[in-house]
Amino acid sequence: MSLDVAPATRGTQRAEMVLRAVAEAEHRRRRRERAGVWLGTAGLGIAILLFWQYGLGHLVNPRYVSDPLSIGLRIGELVADGEITRHIAVTLTEAGIGFLIGAGLGLLSAFALSQTARGYEVFEPFLIGFYSIPKIALAPLFILWFGLGYTPKIIMAALLVYFIVFVNTATGIREVSPGLIQVCRVFGASRRDLLVKVVLPSAAPAMIASIRITCTRAIEGAVLSEFVASTQGLGYLVARASRAFDIETVFAGIVVIAAAVMTANALLRLLETRVTPWQPARIHG
Repeated sequence: MSLDVAPATRGTQRAEMVLRAVAEAEHRRRRRERAGVWLGTAGLGIAILLFWQYGLGHLVNPRYVSDPLSIGLRIGELVADGEITRHIAVTLTEAGIGFLIGAGLGLLSAFALSQTARGYEVFEPFLIGFYSIPKIALAPLFILWFGLGYTPKIIMAALLVYFIVFVNTATGIREVSPGLIQVCRVFGASRRDLLVKVVLPSAAPAMIASIRITCTRAIEGAVLSEFVASTQGLGYLVARASRAFDIETVFAGIVVIAAAVMTANALLRLLETRVTPWQPARIHG
């Protein structure tokens, strides 16, 4: 028996070595790809900043555009006196609450309508009709109805989030294979088992990806409402500076908004890769 075991053991060890070598090679390849992406992103960013600093003034009237160095100094001044921090806190609070409300309602309504045979088809025409309304037309109404406080900004952010999360979650649920569901039922799966172990994992990529991209929509909705009428927030800061022809503050506010969106998107993308690493999702909106 010992003569038979030894070759089998050596074969197992060789297989393990091959698998480790393949895994290490794949790890190195992915690391090189990530490094290439980071280098490309950094190079493109530097090129844009250099063009902005030294070339944009030749294409656009310098009176109407600021340069990165001046914008950076202005952001430093706003940070030093605490003004920008206050506006950032207001906008992110409005966007964060609206994001949670819109995403939660979108997920709940999508799963609720998926329990009926024709629920989504009945609801879809009204959804498309309401979604087609320009949101800038709704902002003044919300402000008239709910005042200048947080409420209209939260509602606008929630609306921009809700539709995208609802449509993509409902689409992900409807794309679950009916044959798979029938097989699970044959094997005795309950409705709860189907929802938790089949439907939810299948729809998860679309759900997570739509939640990620709607983070930017939430900030967009809050800033949009602040542009229309507000007394605080990043949108108010940019609108006030534009009325005063303070170009550096306008660009400083825009840069801060873009940085907030990019940071939130990066964090949610990291969450997406951790939760659903196995497949990409097609997102509408």
